[in-house]
Amino acid sequence: MTSTSGSPYAYHFDLREKAAAAGTPAAALFFVRQLTSDLTQSYPVDVIQLGLGAIQLAEADSHWLTVVSEVVAWIERTMDGRGLIACRLPMRHTFPLSVPWHSSLAQGEAASLLVRSARVFARSDLLDLADRAVAPLLDPESALVAATAQGPVLQEYPTTPPAHVLNGWITSLCGLYDVAQARPADASTPGSAAAGFQSGVAALAARLHLYRTPIGWSRYDLYPHPLTNVASPFYHRLHVGHLRMLNALAPREIFDRTADDWERAGANPALRSFAVARKVLFRCVRPRWKRVR
Repeated sequence: MTSTSGSPYAYHFDLREKAAAAGTPAAALFFVRQLTSDLTQSYPVDVIQLGLGAIQLAEADSHWLTVVSEVVAWIERTMDGRGLIACRLPMRHTFPLSVPWHSSLAQGEAASLLVRSARVFARSDLLDLADRAVAPLLDPESALVAATAQGPVLQEYPTTPPAHVLNGWITSLCGLYDVAQARPADASTPGSAAAGFQSGVAALAARLHLYRTPIGWSRYDLYPHPLTNVASPFYHRLHVGHLRMLNALAPREIFDRTADDWERAGANPALRSFAVARKVLFRCVRPRWKRVR
């Protein structure tokens, strides 16, 4: 994890493998063009994360900047007048969503990539685009913001009722943080990215206990499924890492303590086995959705 005041090539999460899996910058560039050639077949988060991985790799090899530039150009031509990046790929996961739909995760990660690209390419106009990307995350009327008694919760999947996916919420907050770092003069302005980040962090601190299961394992979301959607071991580890990262950006004792508790649970073979069994049972009751048209 690094702040955007440090290296513009760093990001809060290591996504280098996302880009490096293609092999070479040229192969990754071809892959990006394949992903974005048909908007009904591309998931925006996949494209944006490939760009974030490429900008991390570009610190050691500038050839990866061609991939970053391609992803940035795709965001520029894809983002609509409201700042939204639509997903036109029918949802095939746990939640019922028809096309087109939007995600706080895509918006936040796009903002993070644009802030870094503005510095790397010396393009201040990309900061304006980053502002547009987070605008839907600051609008209380947006489908990507669920109002709760504790504050706003950013929605990776804008379901009804809200899904409140934990890892997507935290990653979306990083986008607000990055824009706030790039706009320090706006730090005390109501409705700014800085204010949105702080209110989001406060809401997360107040609601984090809702993601605890009785066995000390984490939940993936708070959607009212027939059975509790416990996190898989992969996402459970991800939750620990996300809380450690967020605690470095906005220290809260609850973040550090919960990360410790969940890390201990993740190291317990019996609890891991139980969590896997619960996940299998969950998928039997709530199988992955078929394509929704």
